[in-house]
Amino acid sequence: MELKRAVAMAITVAACLASVGCGSELKKAQVTVAQIADLLPGHYTNTAQAEADTKAGRTKHEPKSIDIVRLSLPLLSSYAFYAQENSLEEMGQILSQRLYTFEAVKDGTVVQRLYTFAQPARWRNGQNNPSVFTGVMFKDTMALAGCDLVWKKEGEKFVASNSRETCRVTSAAVGALRTEMKVELSGDELSMAELGYTAGGKLVQGDANDPFYRFERGGQ
Repeated sequence: MELKRAVAMAITVAACLASVGCGSELKKAQVTVAQIADLLPGHYTNTAQAEADTKAGRTKHEPKSIDIVRLSLPLLSSYAFYAQENSLEEMGQILSQRLYTFEAVKDGTVVQRLYTFAQPARWRNGQNNPSVFTGVMFKDTMALAGCDLVWKKEGEKFVASNSRETCRVTSAAVGALRTEMKVELSGDELSMAELGYTAGGKLVQGDANDPFYRFERGGQ
C-alpha cells in the first residue's frame, strides 16, 4: 500500500512539475508574440537593396513596398495583421494580400499562420483603413495549410521559417509549388524570403543564392 502511495505521489509531483514547466514556456512564448506584435507593423520598402543590386551588376530584387497593420479580430486571433505588398515599378500594382495571425503555444513555440482572401479586391489598400476588416468572416479567408511559420529569437532579432515539405502555394504561372518561407525581423528591418520548388525539387521562384527581400522601415 505504501509503495502504491509513493508511486502515486511521484506521478502527481512529476505532473505538477511538467505543468509548471509548460506554464513557464507558454509565458515566454506570449512575451515573444507581444514583442513581435509591437515590432512588426509599419511601412517598408526594399529600395536600397534594389539600388545596390543595380550598382553591383547583380540580378535586381524587384523594388516593392510592404505595409503591415494590426487588426482587431478577436474571433480569429488576439494578434492579427493585414499585409499588402505593392510594386514600386508598376505603381498601383498589388503583388500580395495576406492575413497573418500569431499564437503562443504551451510548448513555448510561436506559430504564425497565413491566410489569403476569397475576394482580394474587397480588402484592397486596407492598410489605409483597417476598420474595414471588422466585418471579416471565416468564409472570407483561406488558410495556407501546411505553411505555418515557427518563430524564435536569435540574439537581437526574431527569425521564422516553415516546412517546405508541407507548404503548397499556387502560382498562376506554374501551378502549385512546394514553398519555403523565411523571415527575419529586427529594429527597422524586415527580411522575407519565399522560394518555390516543383514536385521534382527544381527551384522556379526566387533566388537561392540571395533569397531575402530586405525591407527597411519608412523607406520611399
